[in-house]
Amino acid sequence: MNQTITDTDLSLVREMIVSRFGLHFPATGWSILRHRLSSAAAELGFQEIHEFIQLLLSSELSKDQIKVLASNLTVPETYFWREKAIFKALTDSILPELIKKKISEEKSIRIWSAGCASGEEPYSIAIALLETIPKISNWDISILATDINPKALALAETGIYCPWSFRNSPDWLRNRYFSQPDDQKYEIIPEIRKMVTFSVFNLTGNDFLSTICENHKIDIIFCRNVLMYFTKEWMTKVSMNLYNSLSDEGWLIVSSCELSSQLFSQFATVSFPDAFLYRKGKNGSAHSLSMEAISKVDFNSSTFQTLQPSSSKALAKEDLQHLSGIALSDTQRSFSDSAIEERLQEPESIDDTHEKLISDKVFAIRLLANKGYLSESLSLCDEVIALEKLSPGLYFLRASILQELDKISEAIISLRKAIYINPDYVMGHFTLGNLFIMQGKSENAKRYFKNVLNLLGRFSNDDILPESEGLSVKYIRELVLVNMQTRQIS
Repeated sequence: MNQTITDTDLSLVREMIVSRFGLHFPATGWSILRHRLSSAAAELGFQEIHEFIQLLLSSELSKDQIKVLASNLTVPETYFWREKAIFKALTDSILPELIKKKISEEKSIRIWSAGCASGEEPYSIAIALLETIPKISNWDISILATDINPKALALAETGIYCPWSFRNSPDWLRNRYFSQPDDQKYEIIPEIRKMVTFSVFNLTGNDFLSTICENHKIDIIFCRNVLMYFTKEWMTKVSMNLYNSLSDEGWLIVSSCELSSQLFSQFATVSFPDAFLYRKGKNGSAHSLSMEAISKVDFNSSTFQTLQPSSSKALAKEDLQHLSGIALSDTQRSFSDSAIEERLQEPESIDDTHEKLISDKVFAIRLLANKGYLSESLSLCDEVIALEKLSPGLYFLRASILQELDKISEAIISLRKAIYINPDYVMGHFTLGNLFIMQGKSENAKRYFKNVLNLLGRFSNDDILPESEGLSVKYIRELVLVNMQTRQIS
């Protein structure tokens, strides 16, 4: 096939894609667009790419042609239990409060996964519900999962996944909710699969509210890593449609890289450990949820507790007891009360190595931060850095805590120390770019984002970088390109 596409044709096709799908391919991503158009043309049987381009520009596409085009324009990148802090907020706080509210009403919960790709997200939501709601069979649960990519949805409906879909997800999820037909395939159990309904849906369509809401609005909407691919105009329109689709006091959950006080100004921002979520107020008013409001929610003898963030006081022994049983990563399982307390102490035996000491204290730092004890977490992090001065990961961790404390300038200093120690530390450059965007310093952001793009050239597309929350190199590259274009950084 002749795959030559002129810049003029590409510009016209891009406008067509924006008007039909809302998807935005910046000039820096035109090579990606060329490749995806060529793939769509080949799938539809075109021998010459210019014939396909003429079809796109001059004719109404058939339903099947639209499906093929949509399948090639979007590339799913997701995995189970992605952004663990969000699912912790869901299971520990949001769902318990929703259960308490609806236990005396209709006992129904409606959740929408918008841009669900190959289904890992909605199935994760179903698992969260099953883990959280006792006697779930007594409830009317609706999980709607939509995407414009029919190929991804077809995969989702099979419920069969390869090991790649479980990267960075907890071991218990796969062990508890999947069978294993062979060494490289995992099939979700029928109880979870039947909880999710999949459907092709275009977020830029005119039938938004009538199709999604029907007679009932949504309690929780997940729309993660979707809006960032839209033009600014479509971002604004879709965010308002999402707002109107939610019930009063409903929740909107976007990815951490999509947080925007300007785009989501109609929502109240609610802070959780390591996560910020959006909430719609009653009758459209602003609404903020205090930690007190979501703590100690009792339901059928099950207690869901959320500790309040403390001041800079030292933690009492009884406070530490509340921190037991929290798994922070795939390899760090829960510990008894005494074990957790011991991890905060100096080693008592000469058999305890320096590496184990550092590992134990890093565990404690994350434990404290995840429960909202940010001042204590930061203090302990400083102690560990004093023991291990040349670890860029520790400075990255320190910067994350400073971000939560809204000390952006100090976080930037910590990240700069990380990349001074290791100039090739990709996630340090990436996070610095994002922080400078928050400060409105586009030139600084541009420099660090370009550093990221240069450094990523050394890796394979499927490589996973430390501190990247399981994101592939290919996906991080696309995030940077989209972010630069959306923020008009070139």
